[in-house]
Amino acid sequence: MPISRTILTHRRSKLKTAIAGCVATVVLAGCDRGPQMVPVTGQVLYKGKPLEFGSVMFQPPSGQPATGDIQPDGTFSLSTYRPGDGAVVGSHKVRIACYQSQSPTAVKGPGEQSLGRLLIPMKYTLFDQSRLTAEVREDRTEPFIFELSDL
Repeated sequence: MPISRTILTHRRSKLKTAIAGCVATVVLAGCDRGPQMVPVTGQVLYKGKPLEFGSVMFQPPSGQPATGDIQPDGTFSLSTYRPGDGAVVGSHKVRIACYQSQSPTAVKGPGEQSLGRLLIPMKYTLFDQSRLTAEVREDRTEPFIFELSDL
C-alpha cells in the first residue's frame, strides 16, 4: 500500500504543476496582446478616377507597416501581421505605389526584376514626400480616401 500512496501523491504533484503552468500561460498571454489593431479599408483615386492597381502602405512611428494591394475599383484593405487584420491604432505616414509590373496583366520574362514605369508621380511613393497621412482610430469605420494628382 505505501507504494500506491507514493504514486498517488506523485500524480497529484504533477497535476498541480501542470495546472499551475496552464494558469501562468493564460495569464502571461493575456498581459501581452501586442498592439491594438483596427481593420482599415480605403480607396485611391488618381486624376479623379480609381487607381486600378498598385499598393498602399501605412507606416506607424515605430513597428511593422500595414500594406494592401489596390483592386481594379481603387479600393484596398490593409494587413499587418495577418491577412485583413488592418493597421495599428495611431498616426501613420502613407505611401502609394503604382508600377507597370503591378498590373494584373503585366507579363514578366524569366528572372526579370524590373518594376517597370512608375504610373503616378514619384512623390507618392516616398513617405516623407507624399504628404499623405492617416489617423487610425478604434472608432473609425469609414474608408480612407486618397486623391492623387500630378500637382
